[in-house]
Amino acid sequence: MKRITVCAAALGFAAAIGCTSSSETADRNKLTAHVGKYDPPPSDLTRVKVGVPPFKVTDQVSKENFRKEELQRDAADQLTTLADKTDRFRLIERAQLEQLLKEQGLEGVVDPEELAKPGRVKGVDYLFIGKVTNMRVKAEKKASGFDLGSLGFGGAFSINDKKSTITVECGVDLRLVEPSSGEVLAADFGEYKRTDSIGATGVRVLGVGGESNADLKIDEDSRGLILRLALDDAVRKMLKKVDKRLLEKQAAQPKLKKCEKCGMELRADATECPSCKAGEGKKCACGEPLAADAKACPKCGAKIGD
Repeated sequence: MKRITVCAAALGFAAAIGCTSSSETADRNKLTAHVGKYDPPPSDLTRVKVGVPPFKVTDQVSKENFRKEELQRDAADQLTTLADKTDRFRLIERAQLEQLLKEQGLEGVVDPEELAKPGRVKGVDYLFIGKVTNMRVKAEKKASGFDLGSLGFGGAFSINDKKSTITVECGVDLRLVEPSSGEVLAADFGEYKRTDSIGATGVRVLGVGGESNADLKIDEDSRGLILRLALDDAVRKMLKKVDKRLLEKQAAQPKLKKCEKCGMELRADATECPSCKAGEGKKCACGEPLAADAKACPKCGAKIGD
């Protein structure tokens, strides 16, 4: 039975690299079957607001085959999606986070590698600070060897041969940080490495990085796939500690109640309302006591000052 190949209409020279076979898609689905499926959060855990700034990209990443700006953006976007799937966070979109930092004059607070300086970011409880430590896709020698200069043009290795062997590897570091104090609540690393045929790895190889090495170029979807697999590993490792630390933070927060008269939020152990106390002696024409900042009578609804 012949394998069915689905291709978008393209120029003849691009057809070989612009196609996705049904078997390749199936392999991708197998690789990501567990991704984004996490244990549920504790039932009493309150979701917190989290922002994901662009990642730092180290020199261990192939500069020839991966553009720094693309990896910074893609890694942040992939993590945003995975963090949302944990059901523990309310995610701030990357563009919205950048706007918040700009409006508050805090662009320098977030360094791609670490929190440059503590600073409260209004509208954000925590930040995920990430780093891509390694990323590479390379051709592997077979027992018979191969001539790097002939990659993709026949010989022992061909980018169009789904049975040709490659190694895919990626490493990421991840930290959940409280920006107001700089405290790291949880940190871990994620790794993904696989040596297999091109078809089994689920990536699409577009070309060769250079004649002096075996680094290969891949498409945008494949780049996202590799980042997703490494980041999922890091997130999965962090979740138990994240749950523990968030519950500790939650328990340490003072319990609040509302004043029955004016609705002001008070500590649970408060015996009097400072707002109402400040307005002692102030009454509506109907005789109802009023809080100092009251704009309307809670009893008759009359507007204060009218």
